[in-house]
Amino acid sequence: MPGVPEAFLEVRRLSKVYRSGRGLHEVDLALPRGAIVALGGPNGSGKSTLLRCLAGLATYRGEVILGGRPLDRSPTSRALVGYLPQVLAFPTEATVGETLDLLARLRGAKPSDLPGGFLPGTSEPIGSLSEGQRHRVGLAAALLGDPPLLLLDEPLASLDEAGRATVRAVLRDRCNRGATAIVTSPSPTELEAVADVLVRMEEGRIVRVQGLRCSHLDALEVGR
Repeated sequence: MPGVPEAFLEVRRLSKVYRSGRGLHEVDLALPRGAIVALGGPNGSGKSTLLRCLAGLATYRGEVILGGRPLDRSPTSRALVGYLPQVLAFPTEATVGETLDLLARLRGAKPSDLPGGFLPGTSEPIGSLSEGQRHRVGLAAALLGDPPLLLLDEPLASLDEAGRATVRAVLRDRCNRGATAIVTSPSPTELEAVADVLVRMEEGRIVRVQGLRCSHLDALEVGR
């Protein structure tokens, strides 16, 4: 369709079922480049599982296409993704600076260009940080190398309002530069000011997609 951009991220019939019966059930989603997606739903609805699958950290059935190419669990694909889990597993003895320097070298990237004052001091040991401070370090790690796909699992958790405002501003800046971000939140309304798309999941399925600033979403067949 003339004037309608192609989907940058396509999720096709993605399924991941656990023994409990919970998981993901033939999830379909198509998103344009540069979109911030607020992913909401009750606990156990599949939000974190979907992000883990897209990040290449869990096996699944179905297809994921990023920029016209399959996204899988290979190192090449995983380098295209910046992932922030809810629970971080950084070495507690390492300092903030050592942790980010090591991760930057592993990704062949420069340190994150987060606003001054957002991160704890580089000499602070990870083990001495509060949960909110660790989340700030985790966000910096996810942004290393300017990955085209950002998957952030509750990045606003444990942050004060100033920290949340910084995260929203950073997301908008990265997506204005071409990244697509999927961000989970127990309260997606706190992301409405910056989100382009609201997606709701229930029982492993996408049940609602609302385009806030992407008028072409219907043409992309988002959330079939």
